[in-house]
Amino acid sequence: MPPKKEAKEKPIKGNEAEEVSPVNLVASVSLTSDVQMVLNYMKEINRPYASADVVANLKNKVPKTEAVKVLATLAEKGQLLVKPYGKQLIYLYNQTLLEVLDPEEMTSLNAEIKETQRELEEKRKELKTLQTELATAESLPKTKELGKEIERVKNDNEVTLSALLPFRGDASGGQSNITPLSAEDTKKIDAEFNKWRKEWVDRRKVYKELIGLMADGGQIQSTPVFEEDQGIDLDNDKAKEVEQGEFCRPPTAIKRGGAMSKPSQVQKVSNSTGGVKRSNTAEGTSASASPADGKKKKVKKA
Repeated sequence: MPPKKEAKEKPIKGNEAEEVSPVNLVASVSLTSDVQMVLNYMKEINRPYASADVVANLKNKVPKTEAVKVLATLAEKGQLLVKPYGKQLIYLYNQTLLEVLDPEEMTSLNAEIKETQRELEEKRKELKTLQTELATAESLPKTKELGKEIERVKNDNEVTLSALLPFRGDASGGQSNITPLSAEDTKKIDAEFNKWRKEWVDRRKVYKELIGLMADGGQIQSTPVFEEDQGIDLDNDKAKEVEQGEFCRPPTAIKRGGAMSKPSQVQKVSNSTGGVKRSNTAEGTSASASPADGKKKKVKKA
């Protein structure tokens, strides 16, 4: 027997094919979701954007070609407003479609915003306080380290007491073997220290001026290289520490009788009968006659 012929499927034409085709069905569903996504985004942001901005802000969830079609469709429906700006089209959500709050709702919303801002400020202050307390707690030694810290303090106390023992005398109450310095000895040491410190400061000043002159004259290209070649040793850290310490601080000026008054440099004395004014300065005494007084004398003579 000859084999049976396979039954041919009847082709679907026209509108029936569009309704049944799964490709068209998926495309329509995708387009609808893109429209809804773009519309929701434009309503939520409520700012003017171009199609490229919408695609970028949606992280390319909507292709660029689809975004252009969707925005144009929404503009035709009146849900978006469009305005040309150069070669671009700027879209904005239709403001008339937005919900308008009542004055009472606006007042309530503003009060809620102020209350939230006040609570936020209080929370920030509380957070700052807690952070300060946390930093203080973290700076303290931990419980496990307290034993070591106590031992360290005890050792420091023993070293200090052993250093003070010669000045206090022995444990039996005897006299100390070290004689403290008298006031005169202290003054002599201070005077000696001030003398050599002044010498040190003067020599350093002369050296800096000399180096500056040589550098300005072009004899020195690099000061550090010159000092290294000549074997010049600058002040070390110990000397800088002494210079910035309490021994080298300038004495505070003591004002007697309240504010210190400056001597007046010019003192003017006018003669009641004559037109001559005398001005005493620090350099000498000078007398000058004003031209106005001379005119007065001439008038009297006339």
